[in-house]
Amino acid sequence: MNSLRLPAICAALFSISSPCLAQNVITYHVEPLISAKQYRIRIDIPQVKELTVRVQMPVWMPGAYFVGNFATTISDVSAAELGTAGRPLRVFHPDPNTWEIGANGAGAVSVQYTVNNADLEETGGTPVRGHISGPRTYMYVEGRKAEPTELDISTPSGAKLWNYACSLDPISEGGHAKAVSAGIDIARFKAPTYDVMADAPVEMGNFADDTFKAGGAPHHVILYGDYQNVDRAKLKDYCERIATTETAMFGGAPFERYFFEFRCTTGPSRGAGGLEHLGSTEIGTVAQVNDRLRSVIAHEYFHAWNVKRIRPFVLGPFNYVDPPHTANLWWSEGVTSYYGDLLSLRGGLNTRDEYLKHVSDTIALLQNNAGRLKVSADESSLRVWEANNSSGFGGMSYYTKGELIGLCLDLKIRDETMGRSSLDDVMRALWDQVRHGAGPGFGEDDIKKTVNHISGKDLSEFYDTLARSTDELPFEQCLGYAGLGLKQVDPPKLQGDSGMSLQFGRAQGGMAVGEITPGGAAEKAGIKVGDRITAVNGNSEGRGLGALFASAKPGESIKVSISRGGAAMDINLIMGSKSVYAWNITVNPSATPEQIQLRAAWLKSK
Repeated sequence: MNSLRLPAICAALFSISSPCLAQNVITYHVEPLISAKQYRIRIDIPQVKELTVRVQMPVWMPGAYFVGNFATTISDVSAAELGTAGRPLRVFHPDPNTWEIGANGAGAVSVQYTVNNADLEETGGTPVRGHISGPRTYMYVEGRKAEPTELDISTPSGAKLWNYACSLDPISEGGHAKAVSAGIDIARFKAPTYDVMADAPVEMGNFADDTFKAGGAPHHVILYGDYQNVDRAKLKDYCERIATTETAMFGGAPFERYFFEFRCTTGPSRGAGGLEHLGSTEIGTVAQVNDRLRSVIAHEYFHAWNVKRIRPFVLGPFNYVDPPHTANLWWSEGVTSYYGDLLSLRGGLNTRDEYLKHVSDTIALLQNNAGRLKVSADESSLRVWEANNSSGFGGMSYYTKGELIGLCLDLKIRDETMGRSSLDDVMRALWDQVRHGAGPGFGEDDIKKTVNHISGKDLSEFYDTLARSTDELPFEQCLGYAGLGLKQVDPPKLQGDSGMSLQFGRAQGGMAVGEITPGGAAEKAGIKVGDRITAVNGNSEGRGLGALFASAKPGESIKVSISRGGAAMDINLIMGSKSVYAWNITVNPSATPEQIQLRAAWLKSK
């Protein structure tokens, strides 16, 4: 953005004055209060016709399938008639996520509130950076989420360098991710709906920005936090090659601009968690530009198509209070993982042997999980809200099984059609069905229908075995189509087992216990579902706590500090153990020419 001065009436964000916006636009004014770690928000709501205006705070965030209850960070809610008089209006709070404003004849209403525990940082009193995650920050007007919105963000007083990175369309002149502190008062963006605005995170302050173009659209690689030791050239190369390969699969980019936003940290965490958005992704990294990070980048970027636009019908427009249920998260997440790594191979970011090793390791991950024999991929997806862990019900990850279902479907379709069709064609057919994101999402049974249509065969029984049963996946059969074999490696290795799953989120107050294995180490120690883990052996490094459990050995004693119902306590946990087998994919030296040809087309096709 270029320097911009706005009229004083707009710069005074929190004075109640006549709106300087188009009358049909709901406007969000955001003032970062750096020292207090708060965002002060004002929503200007025009064309009020009802006696009561209801605003709500989301309880969950698209892409993260757990209840976050973001309203717990909200305080100081007030309302007034929008106009020169600024007549105060009564506010009622009927439930934890809803506020009702008695409009009392007001034709336009202003709602103000504070978001606490905001992601804001300063050094020596000087603002350094901030981050806005939409569903954690913006209330919406009930019944009016489909109306256009404007987002105005004020630059903090005293900021020496203050940049903005956001995928929304700018209203002010200039582009994105530019230094705008030299005279700018307010950065302004627009969105066609609340859903689009809430799905566009904003990073602001002091960050690095590397750019390239792919699929006809500009891309920004944004780094903030402890990024001084990051190999920026290598990271940009990863992002550019991934973007070039994945946009080519669909014939171009589905967005005007894209932002890779990397939160760089240090500590014991492995990093590389991510969250997808329509025109951006948020990824955590510990400054290591390695294959793990490459895999996450490829996964999150593919989400720009699969789940953000090629989505189950219930995933947009969103119901932010009653979480949506779909049996197809294994497709949205797991098949996205399948393509992230496969397209990385096709784009030359890893070798054939590295890719097959990754598939072998994923098979081992599934086969070492007893949950595979109890919970289907469909059920793992449909009941994820009961687990509240964003990865699957019953200990069965829809990421892991979904990736391998994608593998089996792809090889099966290629074999049945003698190489004429593949899962690529299924994905592109769904892309056309949802009108490249402009239409409604697909129905619950449309993946199977599309597989049958593309293959020209009735593969319903095969599909149901993969997605809707607890039968073992037919790896040997499907890999055999490509002249490959599979074997289990003996003997198994013993690994530490904490007997619990962990989930991370600010709404949970950090790392929290998701599921407990009956009879496992956590249950024996007295740990309960919902306990917030504040430290492990005195270490309190956020996401890194999970890595400390993962590296612990069988029989090792660990001091787990937890918070339960506001009470702090230390628990001594003795790590359990589990036998873990490795699996290896092998190349069949007697493979037929047809199998070799299928393998080559699978691994290298465009």
